[in-house]
Parts: sequence; structure tokens; C-alpha cells
Amino acid sequence: MKLEFKDKKFRILMIADTQEGKKVSSDTLALINASLERAQPDMVVFSGDQIWGKRNFKGNAKEVERVLRELTKPVSDRNIPFAICFGNHDRQVGLSNAEQFEIYKKFPCFIGETTPDIDGVGNFCYEIKDGDETKFLLYLFDSHSNLKIGYDNVHKNQIDWYRKTRDSYAKKAGSPIPSVVIQHIPVCEVFELLTPVRRTKRGAVRGFRTHDGEYFILNRERVNETGFMKESPADPQENSGEFEALCEKGEVKGLYFGHDHNNSFNGDINGIDVGYTQGAGFNVYGPGIDRGTRVIDLFTDGTLKTFDLRYRDIVGKRVNNELKYLIMQLCPTNMFDALTRAAKFFACIAAILVIILILMMLL
Repeated sequence: MKLEFKDKKFRILMIADTQEGKKVSSDTLALINASLERAQPDMVVFSGDQIWGKRNFKGNAKEVERVLRELTKPVSDRNIPFAICFGNHDRQVGLSNAEQFEIYKKFPCFIGETTPDIDGVGNFCYEIKDGDETKFLLYLFDSHSNLKIGYDNVHKNQIDWYRKTRDSYAKKAGSPIPSVVIQHIPVCEVFELLTPVRRTKRGAVRGFRTHDGEYFILNRERVNETGFMKESPADPQENSGEFEALCEKGEVKGLYFGHDHNNSFNGDINGIDVGYTQGAGFNVYGPGIDRGTRVIDLFTDGTLKTFDLRYRDIVGKRVNNELKYLIMQLCPTNMFDALTRAAKFFACIAAILVIILILMMLL
């Protein structure tokens, strides 16, 4: 399918972190359907962690295909072209990303391709045309998975491929072509949109791993007014230089990612609009009925605009599976969060026991 501007605009709907198991949540599907109806996009990008759980799938390709087909059916039923990135959880189903990519190829309207001889699956540059002229480029990157400690990043040979591709298009066109990038794991530079604060500051979230012991809030002078951050960015363990490369020629207008379900904000860093898309899935932790999707509007003049669509606004304030929803709202966001909560719990128990012993001695 050819990707083309309509009335000087091309609309992408980004869907992040559905993270479904064997039974796709009806609330997740309600959000996807409502987003498609409201946005009427020209293309959809699922940005990683579409599915997860080795216990759910145990490498069963038929089950993986069934769930992915159900998840993407609202898009293909509307005859909208779509592509995907992979996240850090997809491969946990027991099938490699390459094997899953072959499954996606079976689906109607899937236009995903993968560039050979570089790390990862699904790396590709999509042309968006106005007539015969390429007016915008969309890069999808595989940002890889978990390391023994922390998260991986976009690798050097992927960055080299991006540079080569960028320069090739610029040579043909006579100047760099405006571009947008979508991937799963954020870049380290996202912390430039945050303000370090004391832990007692209202709304402060605690960093972990590379930012262990630090606390942050959104810098309201730099991010969109309705943005929110309810967990610390889980950035890569090392900075591969990806963002620096994206800034070199000034043609990248936007960089968007998911990964941290409880975050939805965007702001300018070195001329690039950088931002999170919150999780869309209801079978995993998320920001309540602020779960949502992201609209990215590209224009033939080389500019873009973006905003999110939230469940509360386009579906409503009620969910179908209230018990599961409640459980997911109480779940920790990551292992660090789980250990921190456990430590606080046992500290509280210990304090209560000490008080009881003291009272018993006094009595």
C-alpha cells in the first residue's frame, strides 16, 4: 500500500504496550476501536510489547497468531495499513521476533518490512508521498530487549544504517527530508524534559538503575500541558548515541516511544519533539482510564503535531472487567518497584511488631 498525504496531512495512530495474553481484553479492543473511529488514521504503528508471557503461549505459534490477529483485526477491518516495532516483552512468548514477523505478514493490511544485515527485526524507512514526491520519512527501530541489568538500546549498525538512509534521500532530494521516528524503549535524553526534586515533592517519581535514588517531576515549561508521568523513565543502561545522530541534520521532527505504560508527555529537545505514548493494554499495569493512544499528524510543509487519545474521553469511565482492572492498578510497574514495595511492607510490619513488644513490656 502506498502511503500518501491527503489534503497536505498524513495521520499516524501509535498504539503502545497492549501486552496481551491468551485472552485479549475487551477494554483494550474498545480503546483501539474508539481510537480508530476518532482519529481516522492513514496508518497505524504498534510500537512494541504487543504480547507477552511464556506461560501464556509456551512457544505455540498458532496461539500467538490467533491473539495477534484478534489484536490487529480492528485495523485490518478498516483497511488501514499498519506496521510494528518489537519491544522487550514480545519474544517472551517463546517465538523469536523474526518468527513473529512472519506471522504478521499473513495479516491483511500489514505493510511491515525489515532491513537485512543490521541488528533487530522491523527496522525500516517508510516513504510518505505527496503525489510522486516523498515529503516525509517514517523510521521504525527495533530497540531490542532486556540486558542482564537494565535495557538495551538502538545499536551502532542501526544508527549507521539510519545515517546512510538519511543521506541517500537527502542527496536525491537536494536537502534532508523531514522525518519521524517510532521505537519501543526511550532514549536517555528524555530526562532533559524532567526536573530533579526532593523526594518529598508532590508528584515526585523515583528513578532507578542509572538514576537510582533520584526523584523527578515533569518540567512543565517544556512538556505539553496535559502530559503526565507516573513512573520513572526506564531508559537504556548505556547511551548508544542514537539521539545525537538524529539531531545531526535537523530533519527529524519527532521521536516517540512507549515502554513505560504510565507516562504520556512530549516536549522539545534540540529541535525534536520527544515523547511517550502511554500503555493501551488492560491486561497489564497502566494509568487507569488514562490508558490511550497517540495521534501524530505530519504535514507537507515538514512540520508535525501530536496529541494523545485517552480511554476516559473516547470510551468512557467504566470498564468491562472491573476486577481485573483493579488488580492491574495495584500491580508494581517493574521489579524495582516490586522490591521497593516489599521492603516498605516488611518495614511497616517490623515497626508494628516493635510497637506491640514495647506496649507489652510497659503493660
